[in-house]
Amino acid sequence: MNNHLSRRKFLQMASGTAVLFLAGCRPKAEPTPINMPAATAVPSPPATLPPLSRDLILTPNDEFYVMETNGTPSVDRAEWRLTIDGLVENPLRLSFDDIEARPFVEQMRTLECIGNAVGGNQIGNAVWGGVLLADLLAEVRVMETAVRAKFEAADNYETSVSLDWINQPGTMLAYQMNGEPLPPKHGYPLRLFMPGLYGQKMPKWITRIEFIDHNLHLGTWEKQGWSNVAKVKTNSQIMMPTHIQKVPLAPLEIFGVAYAGDRHIAQVEVGIENQDGDLRWQLVEELVRGPSDEVWTQFYLPWTPPAAGTYTLLVRATDETGFVQTERARGVLEGAFPDGTDKIHNIVIVVV
Repeated sequence: MNNHLSRRKFLQMASGTAVLFLAGCRPKAEPTPINMPAATAVPSPPATLPPLSRDLILTPNDEFYVMETNGTPSVDRAEWRLTIDGLVENPLRLSFDDIEARPFVEQMRTLECIGNAVGGNQIGNAVWGGVLLADLLAEVRVMETAVRAKFEAADNYETSVSLDWINQPGTMLAYQMNGEPLPPKHGYPLRLFMPGLYGQKMPKWITRIEFIDHNLHLGTWEKQGWSNVAKVKTNSQIMMPTHIQKVPLAPLEIFGVAYAGDRHIAQVEVGIENQDGDLRWQLVEELVRGPSDEVWTQFYLPWTPPAAGTYTLLVRATDETGFVQTERARGVLEGAFPDGTDKIHNIVIVVV
């Protein structure tokens, strides 16, 4: 596995200052208008930009995006229980000690909010520790009449998925995050993970998994029009340089990430558009991958600006199914309602 580097440290190494959008992931039906800062408000660049690290980035716990529906509940570990019931032969009611006594696993996973805008910060990468759900499902023995799993959480959040999602081998219940106890705002004492889905379908503070015989259940966000499948769309974003950044007329590296849930990123291309509207796409040859396709792919493209001026940088990813991002976003942070977004991220930089 690659060495790990925090997102904050990476951006500090790259630009001297880490500028992050740390707002909670609060989905909205329409994108909020964005007033972009004028180029003159950006400090002058250094003579050259420092090289970027090739380490795989882990998002620190205190920088990881936060989704709040009804605030962070106060959960007493000693009183907390996880119930697995409904259409099962052997219902379980487990304490935290019961969970912790089972075989421990660690898995690196990228997690993205369905409301993450194009180029947004509602995505992070961490190593999650806990137990595989398959072991518990083997104990309860789900009945053949069950078609869906419904989830309840301590903050009164609800959602549900079809059984093909919860029955995946990598589905886990996590109580650690980056080697530390799961922080309260990230789901203490236990949260659910399933490969390929947005965070909407993987509740924090989970208290119940109920197996049901119909597909009619709509959860907290689904009742407001958000997808009832919430499968991650193939997306990518440029992280360095940043929008409206001034850069020197010298060689630099374009850096970013691509992510497709549980699908392999087959290739990444970066587009460079000059002031005359001439757009040329370049295949990125250097990709840094995680231990599985459930982790974002980092990309690096060396580029030497041919002259001073304003340029638009774009990125598009192709996944293993052959899907290619094609539609260009209208704004740097265009919204994602109701299914998430696969629009092309594009930024403007000023070469001086």
